[in-house]
Amino acid sequence: MKKSIYVCVALILTLAVTLTGCSLFGESGDKAAGKTDSISLLDGTKTYTIPEGLDYDTFYLCQIDVNPDDDESLLSEFLDYGIQKEYHVTYAKDGKAVQQDDIYICDTAENTKAMYDALAEMAGTTEGFDIYADDPTMIVMVYNQEQVEGMILQYAGYGIGLEADADAATYAQFDADMYSGYLINAQ
Repeated sequence: MKKSIYVCVALILTLAVTLTGCSLFGESGDKAAGKTDSISLLDGTKTYTIPEGLDYDTFYLCQIDVNPDDDESLLSEFLDYGIQKEYHVTYAKDGKAVQQDDIYICDTAENTKAMYDALAEMAGTTEGFDIYADDPTMIVMVYNQEQVEGMILQYAGYGIGLEADADAATYAQFDADMYSGYLINAQ
């Protein structure tokens, strides 16, 4: 029950922060700085392009698996939409979180559109998230630095295991733990 409350609070906070809106997608990363320009997802079958011009020096990739037997899982709410996986990418610069991209992957473009519509209805807006331009089976929610800092402060205020001055690595691990996910790489 306690986990379910945290998951509901997290979803509500995530959707509330989305209401402020932000810039969405780019086409390539900063190869000159030795950074990758894309992230391989879903066992290499999907690719997410890192937003162009994003100033970061590392990112943390969290994978959240679908568990149809866990009624308290956030993703169980989206099983009717063919949800396959959720990923959170937390970008950091000098240890501080500067952006987070939440990526939802569905099995078909039709299910993705239906999930997008459901999320828009829950949030009351479509600001801050969209169906990914490069792949119609992916929805991406982008949170800018101010929004990520706001989430850190809100979670810290709830006293659920995160300090207000948390660095990006600590926040990414907290985020993974909160959604029963796990960090699969940091780059």
